[in-house]
Formats: sequence, C-alpha cells, structure tokens
Amino acid sequence: LLQYSELANGVWYPMGGLARVIEALVNIAQKWGVRFQYNSPVRRIDISNRRATGVTLANGRQIQADIVVANADLPYVYRQLLPDKSVADRLEDKRYSCSALMFYWGVDKVYPQLQPHHLFFAGDIRQNYKDVTADLTGSDDPSFYLHAPGRLDPSMAPEGQETLTVVVPVGHLDDDKSQNWSAIQNQTRRIVLRRLAKFGLVDLEEHIKFEIGYTPLDWQARFNLVKGASHGLSHNLLQMGYFRPHNRHARYRNLYFVGASTHPGTGLPTVLVSARLTTERILEDVVAVQATAKPGPKVALSQ
Repeated sequence: LLQYSELANGVWYPMGGLARVIEALVNIAQKWGVRFQYNSPVRRIDISNRRATGVTLANGRQIQADIVVANADLPYVYRQLLPDKSVADRLEDKRYSCSALMFYWGVDKVYPQLQPHHLFFAGDIRQNYKDVTADLTGSDDPSFYLHAPGRLDPSMAPEGQETLTVVVPVGHLDDDKSQNWSAIQNQTRRIVLRRLAKFGLVDLEEHIKFEIGYTPLDWQARFNLVKGASHGLSHNLLQMGYFRPHNRHARYRNLYFVGASTHPGTGLPTVLVSARLTTERILEDVVAVQATAKPGPKVALSQ
C-alpha cells in the first residue's frame, strides 16, 4: 500500500525542509494562544490518585494542568516519567523497530546524475534483513536511501553545491549483543561511499566539506528513543491497530499520548494523524467535562 500510494499520488516535499512543517504548526498554535517553553526537560509526570496533575521539570519547577499530553517515546514515558513500572515492563517485551545510521553531508560539488530520491538495495536482501532484525547490527552489504533535496528545493545548498542525506537501516540497541557502533558507523560509511562511487560519485569523499552522523546511541541520547529504535515500537501484526498501545492512559484518564509508539503507528504522516486523533479525543472529553459545569482545562505538554 505504501509503495502504491507513493507511485500513484507522489511524495510531498515541504519547501525549505521538514523544519518548515514544525514552524508552520508552531505559528498556528501561537496564533491560538499556545505558549511554548523550550529547553525544559521533564523529570516526571505528577500523579495524584487516578489523575495526572501536571509535570515537574528537571529544574524542580512544577507546572499544574488539567490535561497532560506526552509526545515523548511511549516506552520512555512509562519507564522514566510515570510511577507505575508494570506497563513499562510489558512494553520492554514488545518488538521494536530497527534503528538507522544517518549521514548528513555538505558537498562543494553538484552531481548531476542524482535525482531527489535513490534506493540502493543489498545484493542479498535476506541476509541484510537478518543482520538488521535478528543480529541487531549493521551489514556488510546494506540497503540504504539517499536524498538530494537540492533537486527539489534550491535553497537547500549554495549554488554549485549539494546537501546529501544517507539513511542506512541497522539494528536497535541491545545490551545482550556485541555492538560497537563507532566501528559499525565507520565501516558502513566506507561501504556506502564505495557503492556511490560505482554509481558515478567517484570523488564524493574528497568533496565532503562537513558531515554530521547519527547512530542508535544518538537516537536514544538526543530524543529518548528506547533502544535507539528510530521508529519506536515495530509494526508487526500484534502491535498494529487495536493491539497498539492506546493514546489515553488506562488508569489516568486525563493523560494522553501521541507519537510513533502509540495509536495508529510509525512514520511522519501517521504520527501527525496520531496528534489529530488524540486532539479529537481530548475535545470529546472536554465537552463531557464542560457538561458537568467544570472549568475548561489547561494543557501541559510533556516532551
């Protein structure tokens, strides 16, 4: 279904990059009176009896709220921000998605053979799949994706230059596995550059002027993604639809969730659908609360 929708309907690109989507949503929210508090990590979600009462920040400041929405990775919320660890233990046993090595390259040369999107497939797909999903490591023959946004949006690089993004699926973090991510990252980089050289980018490495790389350790440290799984909980049959963790807490009925690991699932468009569905559910609950003549809610976002 995904491949068909991409071929039949196309893939939409936001001019200026994905950050423009975030900026647009922030601007809309601010026009409606939403206040954003940045650089304020949440230490815990405060609970009293069977309700969330707000959040406590890392600096000790408490923010009270009638409704709390957590958009951090769901397993992280249950493990680190809530008092009851039983659900966190159950989530620990679920299947997690793969992770990814990311390479962001600024290149002082244009490669005219590149299109906006390229998929490079492993010669042995089955072995590559086993390396990533069973052995939880990198692959000697990886599949990977290359994005050249300058083909769609000239503002992505100075004239005569390129910005390139390479995404390589790898296994997620596992303490029971031997995972040297620095070595895996360096080896994968060499393999990718060799594959691209065969595609005609023979001098790419010498034209890379800056580089940023991410490993599963970065996904975990920077974004609190459990196991460094870049798509959260995986999308196997028993973790889809109704079987996926719901977007409202079973006990604390004013605590809601959005994101990849909750309903309906992973991927940027699906996560935005998650936000819409959670918003609709909150509005329905607010109407029910207002019907009992209680004052309108304040909302605290936990990230």
